[in-house]
Parts: sequence; C-alpha cells; structure tokens
Amino acid sequence: MKRFVLPLILSFVFLFESSFVDLVPVDIFHKENVYVPRFLFVLIAFITVYFNKPMGLIYGAIFGLLYDIVYTEILGVYLFLYTLVAYLISWASRILQTNIFVISFLCLIGIVALEFCVYAVNLAIGTTSLSVELFAKIRILPTILLNSIFLLVFAYPFKKLLGKLHIEE
Repeated sequence: MKRFVLPLILSFVFLFESSFVDLVPVDIFHKENVYVPRFLFVLIAFITVYFNKPMGLIYGAIFGLLYDIVYTEILGVYLFLYTLVAYLISWASRILQTNIFVISFLCLIGIVALEFCVYAVNLAIGTTSLSVELFAKIRILPTILLNSIFLLVFAYPFKKLLGKLHIEE
C-alpha cells in the first residue's frame, strides 16, 4: 500500500493542476497575467531530493510525458524538461544543502528555467510572438508568486511525508 502513496499523490496533483485555474475565482488574479501552477514539478523535485533520485527522475519522465500528451501539441518537451530540471535540482542540492529553504528556492529557479525553455521552444516553432520582457512580466512573475505560495503551504508537510516514506522503505 505504501508504494502507491507517491503515485496517487502525484496523480492527484496532476489532475488538480489542470482544474486549479477553474477552481480559483478570476477576480483574485489580474486578467492580463498568466498564473501557471507547477505544483507537480515541485513535488517531483522534492521526491528527487528527499526520497529517491532515480524514482524522482522516473516520475519526472512519466508525468512529463503525460503532461505532453494531455496539454501540449509537441511531445517530449515536458518529458525532457521535467526530468532534466529535477536532475539539476538534485545535483545542486548535493553541492548546496538539503535545507527546505534552499530546495524551495532551487524549485523556483527550476520553474523559471522550465518556463523559459518552454517559451524558447514555442518561440522557435512560431507559436508565440511575445517579447521576453512581456513574457517575464505577464507569465514568469505571476507564476513565481503562485508557486511560492504553494511552497510555503506544502513544502514542509511534503518533506516530512517523504522522510517518513524514505525511512519505511
């Protein structure tokens, strides 16, 4: 039963991410800004750092591919980026500390890297015409704000859960 806890949590967060925008009232956010929940990516990064690096990378690949299939027109972008950025966060955590604040900050940097890589791919294939300044203003800053709030609420409980699962494994 315990081996199904992480896949169930990740599946729930995957589904919750897509319905988050519909559940939250539009009045809270500015209409011109784009708030992108990257809750699934944050949890994958936490799994990679605090639980099991290979397992986190596998979850990154699986849910990245699932994200590509469900939400994007190009297969492989999120498959590659979720796995790569989670790996880089894991690598950086070995050099720095596995302090929850450091890992949360690395997750936010990873989200920025993820967003800019997706923006670069969309710019290269011609599906966006936003300037970098406008992209940073209407997408990066609101996304960082939203995911920072998520990290403030869920980082500590998820770290504790992963620690408990790691001990029991």
